[in-house]
Amino acid sequence: MMSTSPVAPVARVRSWLRGASTMNRVERTALLVLLLAGLGVGVIALIVAEDGDDAGALFELVVTALFALYLWSAAAGTASLGAAVVLSFPAGLPQQTLLAFAIAAICVVRLGTPALMLAYAAAFAVASIAVARESVTAPAMVVGYLVVAVVLGGIGLLLRAAHARGERLDAQLARAREREHAAAALERRRLAGDLHDGIAHDLTVIALHAQLLDDDDVEVRQTAQDTIRLTARHALGDLRYLIEIADDGAAEAPGFSPDPAAAVREAADTLEAAGYPVDVETSALPRAPRRVGVVFARVLRECVTNVLKHAGPGPVVLTVQARDAHAELTVRNALPAVRRDDLPSAGTGVDRMGARVRELGGELRAAAEADEWVVVARMPLA
Repeated sequence: MMSTSPVAPVARVRSWLRGASTMNRVERTALLVLLLAGLGVGVIALIVAEDGDDAGALFELVVTALFALYLWSAAAGTASLGAAVVLSFPAGLPQQTLLAFAIAAICVVRLGTPALMLAYAAAFAVASIAVARESVTAPAMVVGYLVVAVVLGGIGLLLRAAHARGERLDAQLARAREREHAAAALERRRLAGDLHDGIAHDLTVIALHAQLLDDDDVEVRQTAQDTIRLTARHALGDLRYLIEIADDGAAEAPGFSPDPAAAVREAADTLEAAGYPVDVETSALPRAPRRVGVVFARVLRECVTNVLKHAGPGPVVLTVQARDAHAELTVRNALPAVRRDDLPSAGTGVDRMGARVRELGGELRAAAEADEWVVVARMPLA
C-alpha cells in the first residue's frame, strides 16, 4: 500500500499531459475576441504607419493573424510562428516577433503534446539567444519575454489541468447516467417478472375458468365463479403490490408465504379447482427465510401456470423434500398430446424461474422425461 500511493498522482498528471488537446467553446471565444482586437490594433498601426514602416506593420499584422491557426492545430500554429521568428531577422523585427512567440506559450502548453512543448522551449531558447546578441539592451528585453512566456505557460498549464478535470467529471457523469439507466432497466425487468409471475398467473386461471361458465353442470359453473372471484382478488392484491413498488413503497409480497407447505397447499387448491388430480408428497420442512419462501412460492406459482396452460390430462405430482439444508421442489405433469394455442405464452417462465433460484444459490432443471414434464428446483433453506 505504501509503495503504490505516490503512483496515482503521477499517473493522473501524465494522463492529462499526454496527447494534444482541443479548445472548449469559452477558450475559442476568448481567443477570437483577443485575435480580433489584435488585428484591429494591427490594422490601425498599418494605416497610421509612416511610409518606411509599412512593411513592418504588415509583418506584425500577419504574425498576429497566425494565432488563428491554434483554433485548428497547436502544431500548425507553433510551426507558423516559429517560421515567422526565423523570417523576422532579415525583416529587422526579431524582438516584436519574439514577443508574439512568448505569448504563444499559453496556447502551446494548453493544447500541445509534450514533444511540441519541448520543441517550442528549444526554439524559444535559440531565438532568445539570437535576439540577445543584437544589442546591449536586448538581453534585458529577452528576460522580460522569458518572464511573459513562463507566466503564460503556467496559465496554460492551469487551463489544461482544468480542462482535463472537466473531461473526467463529464466521464464520471456519463458513467453515473449509464448506471442509472441500467438500474432503471433492471427495475423494469423485475417489474415485468413480477407481472409475469403474479398477474399473468391469475389471468391464466381466470381465462381457464371463464370457459367453464357455460357448462351445463351447475356445480362446475359455481366452482368456476368462486375460483374467478378468488383469483381476481389475488390479482388485485398483486397489482397493489406492484403499484407500491413503482411508488418506492416497501411492500411485502402479497400471497407469498415464507412457509413452503402453505404455498404447496395453495398450488394444490388451484390445480384441483381447474380439474386436475393432485398428488402432494411433502416432508417436514423447517421454516424458511422470507426471501427463500417468496422465491419458492413464485417458482411453484409459475409451475402451476405452466400446468394450466400446457399440461395434458392426468395427475399432477407436487413433491417437496428437505435434503442437507436444502428444499427440493419437484412438479410432474403429463405432456399434452397437442400443443394448446388458445392461451398466449411469452416462453420466458422457465428462464425467470431459473434466474430466481440461482440468485439464492440454488439450481433448477426443467425438461421432458418420457411422457411427463418435470421441474426440479433445489433451494437453500438458510
